[in-house]
Amino acid sequence: MNKIKALVAGLTIVSSLILIALPVPVSAINDPTLTGEETVMTEPQHDGQETSREKKNDENAEVHHQQEHGQEGEHVSEHGDEGGHHASMDPLFFIILALIIGAATRHFLQKSPLPFTVMLLIFGLIAGIMARLHFFETWNFGFATVDVSILSRSVKWAANIDPHLLLFTFLPVLIFEAAFAMDVHTFKKTLTNAVLLAVPGIIIALLLTGAIMMGIKEMGLGINLWTWPIALMFGSVISATDPVAVVALLKELGASKKLGTLIEGESLLNDGTAIVLFMVFFLGITGAAPEGSPIIEFLRVSFGGVIVGAVIGYISIMWLQKVFNDALVEISVIIGAAYLTFFVAEHFFAVSGVLALVSLGLMMAGVGRTRISPEVEHFMHEFWEVAGFIANTLLFLIVGVVIAERSIFSVQDFVILGIIYIGISVVRAIVIAVLFPFMKKAGYGLPVKDAYVVWYGALRGAIGLALALIVAGVDEKYIPLEIRNQFLFYTAGIVTLTLLINATTIKFLVNGLGLTKLTPEKQMMVNSSMEYIRNSTERALEKIKKNRYTSKANFQKVEEYLPSPGDKMVEIDAEMVSSIYETRRRILEKEKSSYWSQFKEGMLGPSAVNRLSDGINDIIDSGGMKSLSDRTDLEQEWKTPELLSRVQATPFLRRIAQRFFFERLAVSYDSAVGFVMAQEETLKMLDSMVISAKD
Repeated sequence: MNKIKALVAGLTIVSSLILIALPVPVSAINDPTLTGEETVMTEPQHDGQETSREKKNDENAEVHHQQEHGQEGEHVSEHGDEGGHHASMDPLFFIILALIIGAATRHFLQKSPLPFTVMLLIFGLIAGIMARLHFFETWNFGFATVDVSILSRSVKWAANIDPHLLLFTFLPVLIFEAAFAMDVHTFKKTLTNAVLLAVPGIIIALLLTGAIMMGIKEMGLGINLWTWPIALMFGSVISATDPVAVVALLKELGASKKLGTLIEGESLLNDGTAIVLFMVFFLGITGAAPEGSPIIEFLRVSFGGVIVGAVIGYISIMWLQKVFNDALVEISVIIGAAYLTFFVAEHFFAVSGVLALVSLGLMMAGVGRTRISPEVEHFMHEFWEVAGFIANTLLFLIVGVVIAERSIFSVQDFVILGIIYIGISVVRAIVIAVLFPFMKKAGYGLPVKDAYVVWYGALRGAIGLALALIVAGVDEKYIPLEIRNQFLFYTAGIVTLTLLINATTIKFLVNGLGLTKLTPEKQMMVNSSMEYIRNSTERALEKIKKNRYTSKANFQKVEEYLPSPGDKMVEIDAEMVSSIYETRRRILEKEKSSYWSQFKEGMLGPSAVNRLSDGINDIIDSGGMKSLSDRTDLEQEWKTPELLSRVQATPFLRRIAQRFFFERLAVSYDSAVGFVMAQEETLKMLDSMVISAKD
């Protein structure tokens, strides 16, 4: 526990230091394009100083100037001394408040029907509105006046945060944590469907969304200055999904892991393709587009990111193999690898940093899982869970603040926003309808009920808003101010609506579709387990009654807390139950669990545990339809490949072949021993199941 506390404290300090560094220009982060162009964003220092002087004369002029240049010079001039020796403490104060708000929300509002991220967004919106109304300047209590302007400055800092810093700071944590926590086997099975939604799906979506925007213009409802490139760029931004709230809710409700993996996998790939497509349009509009075919550039950026992540992942895994039970070193290596992957991909090779992180995270979740020391793996997952919590807390609070502070709108804009919200919902339905014939045949398939959740659960989040902030900071000569304000407001509005409407009501959709209901055989197992627990508790209670130290207790009151026979017990038609399928699945899960327990205890090697677990996963995918004796994974593991036998007969390759042969022999022996030990534990579980059934 001390290690975890130290790691959490270290993460908080690192995050604070990164964000506090915001006032200092960093060329790599402020670089507005993938090609290194520096002429698109208005970044010169005199703009920030001029904005500060205007604030002293006329606050309204300052707001207008900020919208044109996307700068907040107030922090530099008012909160650092004239020589620039002291940095502003406003970012640090905002981080402190954000962490307290996040912890309080999770602790005191854990029974709230609203998802955690939605509540953070609401708190951010409230803070932004209060700052915009100058509520955070001074508080007069009659007997005393309190200067709370640091609250106002902290909120304004968050509202004017550099979008590039937002991406470079939070994306490595969020993307890697999601990929690292994913079940690799399930992801492989859902990969085809995820790719269908993330590549052809997002292309269809951006084209239809662009057509909707141009249709609004042609009908004379507004956005008169928009062009097709702007509309298509908006389509790419608004197509980036954020499933944090939905995936968390599906896990809480006990819905299918396959469905949650599909939604999360789509988002990971979707974010990468959305950013790539956004940059294609963005660089074209700003005149910085590279020469050549956009399709070739898309493929280069996408596959280049995967390769960068794989290379850094391979190097990291090789390093981790040489470390044993040193949590600080192993976790530091992976943190550094995550941030290095994103930075190298984006800054040096101009490829997709998101797809690079997905590649790295999946390598660590797959091969890397057995290269991390067994005693460190638990710390590793807890660390990244805490890192994801901190990143989401800061990110969604900042999103709420940005929406409340920087949105400029009219009544007409709300009408257009409503049309866009309905439009993107229809577009999402069209995308799934077009791809459904292919998706229902790929991998695990896509049941109709799951398709409804995939449609309704397409939330928009921080990535889309960060891209919109990049557009809002472009120079006037590339995109007029009116378009930039509309672009930011519509994006922010869609983020808000999807989180406030879709995220808060999807629970009713999931329950209404019956996706949380247990199958008859699982319900039968639950009933049996509850009956066994009650009987065991009653026997233990009889022993306690005879104990001389506890015999005077009020056992009538104690028995009120025992689970009653009718609690959560459902009558099941025995003819409809195929409990043999569920029993097989439980036996296989127990066998797989035994393999990983043996690995953590040092009884089973990395190669053996991976191969045995993969074999079990393939059998589990059959849904219990395959007999436990009908398995060939063990025979194939012990059998020497014919090619290896032939190579051994070749004189100049004999030594190499012999080395591979002995390595395979060692793994085969390791697998055999692990299999025998797993069967012994499985038999014990079967004995307990028999006893439970008799009771």
